[in-house]
Amino acid sequence: MDQLIEQFQFERILSHDPRTKHVYLLGHINEQHAIISFEKARYSDSELVQLTSRTSHLEDCNNNNIYSWGMGHIKLDKADTHIKTIYPATELHIRKYEHQQRRMIIETPVLYKQITLPYITSLPLDRIQWVHNILQGKSETDRIIYQDKENEKGFVILPDMKWDGTQESLYWVAIIMRNDIQSLRSLNRDHLDLLKGIRDTAYQLAKEKYGMDKDLLRLFIHYQPSYYHFHIHITAISFADAPGIVVGQAHLLDTVIDNIELYDDYYQKATLPFTIGERHPLYLAYQEKKD
Repeated sequence: MDQLIEQFQFERILSHDPRTKHVYLLGHINEQHAIISFEKARYSDSELVQLTSRTSHLEDCNNNNIYSWGMGHIKLDKADTHIKTIYPATELHIRKYEHQQRRMIIETPVLYKQITLPYITSLPLDRIQWVHNILQGKSETDRIIYQDKENEKGFVILPDMKWDGTQESLYWVAIIMRNDIQSLRSLNRDHLDLLKGIRDTAYQLAKEKYGMDKDLLRLFIHYQPSYYHFHIHITAISFADAPGIVVGQAHLLDTVIDNIELYDDYYQKATLPFTIGERHPLYLAYQEKKD
């Protein structure tokens, strides 16, 4: 990773969120596109008591009555920025992280079959090679929290790359072993044991590791997902602005289970609205169909 950052040649800013202090930069390495993201880390509890003593070089100071504010430098011994690289980055990666207007698609079962499913099947398999590396024990083995290798109901649970390691912002992901479930649309009654197994295991692990009760957790499924190998997101409720928990993207796992128990083919017959960037190939496919 050190070498990638050293070789990175900046081209432009893809997006910069001042609220989350998260920026995505586009550049190139060895004449191939690369993306590097920088996100300011939150302060740990041990750092909070040191903030005033580590503050220096105050600038742009203002005051009014009892209030004062300004900018300052805080010198801490701990690394303070999360850094992620994507290399080589595809055009789809660029469109995913580039700031763009998001649109709502009202996906009926017919539109799913006509537009969304052909898009999913057109994606090259090597785009999720990193998922198979995890499942096959080739990568990230030291990060896996739980693993069940059973073919039909097995899954792994590991930290999401966005997790900063604190309980308050807990973010895990459960990835299933089988490869025949692409998304929410694939689910039916045959998958209930798998879904409940992931839910119950997540509850148990959070209790064992952090003493967290199940009502302190949020388990959800993205539609559309960022990759089409079925997975479930596990976050702390206290992580109020966790990425992707918005309406039009997140479906609570308990609701999904309940819908399938009511109607076996619920997700094959339901209309599923979702939001997507207007430069995303799937949105463009819907626009082409409309035209």
